[in-house]
Amino acid sequence: MALEYHIPRADLRDHVRAYYYFSTEERTIQPLCAEMGNIRVVLGGGGILHTPDGQKQHITSAFLLGPTMGAYCMEAEAGTRVFGIGIRPKGWVTLCGINAEEATDRVIDLTSFAGGLARSTIDEMRNARSLDDMAVAADRFFANLVARRIARRRVSSYPEALAHWLLDPNDLSVDTLIDMMDVSRRQTDRIAKTYFGASPKFLQRKYRALRAADRIRAGELDWMTAAGDSYYDQSHFIKEFKTFVGVTPSQFIGNQAQLITEIQSKRHVQSLPMPLASF
Repeated sequence: MALEYHIPRADLRDHVRAYYYFSTEERTIQPLCAEMGNIRVVLGGGGILHTPDGQKQHITSAFLLGPTMGAYCMEAEAGTRVFGIGIRPKGWVTLCGINAEEATDRVIDLTSFAGGLARSTIDEMRNARSLDDMAVAADRFFANLVARRIARRRVSSYPEALAHWLLDPNDLSVDTLIDMMDVSRRQTDRIAKTYFGASPKFLQRKYRALRAADRIRAGELDWMTAAGDSYYDQSHFIKEFKTFVGVTPSQFIGNQAQLITEIQSKRHVQSLPMPLASF
């Protein structure tokens, strides 16, 4: 497998996290942890996504994969090449015109919300000679989407407090979050679903497991230290870790989630500060 990253244009980085190019010369099946959301343009080959809800999605074109609320599996044919885009929580409204909950665990054809602009960009990417050329096409595509959305509707401010709450290592209470956001419990729930795809409590489970995976990747091999104080016991930790990362902690340590490990290694090599638990 080969993997390479590229940073989007500066004015797009609030909405788009990173671009990446993935290729495999052999058929591969890899678990992937719960993620924020991606757009993927298949440049060659294809495959199947086994989404957290148990569905099989055959992939041959360009699609949006919404935020995943559990680990899922990618089955790629030999010769598959993909240009991918990580969508930040703020990007759901400004880029896609939908809230994140509508897209959760779903595979949506890219042309269904971007039409002719998506089709021309897909063609440009497939004819590009390098990752740099693909990134230029993607920058232009997203700049146009942002301009369209902002012209059509007022864009709500991004809930920074919610993002900080989800990544806080101390597992703060929902009541603390409500105080931080200074809105009602119902509004807090609605905002979380709009930008992140699920309720605050469910999202906290997801990012708690991803933080533990980041600690293991950083060299913390003792399960109690990696887990922190938020799990009842070891079996609870293992169950939650597998739900959101796709393998058990011991399998993760043993590199049985090769693509996740490769993703983190490439980010480190390219000095991209993007742990699994980040936005």
